[in-house]
Amino acid sequence: MKLSGTSHETPNYLPMRYLAAATVLAGLVGLAAGTVGTARADTTMSGHYTWTTTSPQGSTSSGDFYFTPCGDGCASAALTAGGPSVGQAKLVNGQWVMNGTWPQRCSDGSTTGLPYVDTWDPVTLAGTETITFTSTACGATVGSQQVSKLQYTQAGS
Repeated sequence: MKLSGTSHETPNYLPMRYLAAATVLAGLVGLAAGTVGTARADTTMSGHYTWTTTSPQGSTSSGDFYFTPCGDGCASAALTAGGPSVGQAKLVNGQWVMNGTWPQRCSDGSTTGLPYVDTWDPVTLAGTETITFTSTACGATVGSQQVSKLQYTQAGS
């Protein structure tokens, strides 16, 4: 190997400073890969979570979901530990998204299903719940929506 601008031959090995730099660089790449793995771990929904919604009017409701991983970026939600799935949350563009239909009992005793979409951040577990009114049941205007604040809390934390 020839050094640029010199006329003497050098042995066919890398000088120690290049070896040291390569070692440091490899360590940083390994650290970055480890950090990426750690960040990915935050996107797993597994176990017992309590949810709370707060409507624009300030009323709250809460309940429990038991999440079980169902693949990469997927969590199955049940109302009881080991119970049947009532929905699936999917990781979409860095946010959890779950949709379904909530049963709603109106003040006149009638019932209706309300389609919802829940979206929440995998780290803060905060997000929104959007309900779309599909009938005039309960005095709603068809097609109107209500967006509520949503917060998940892992039980026991």
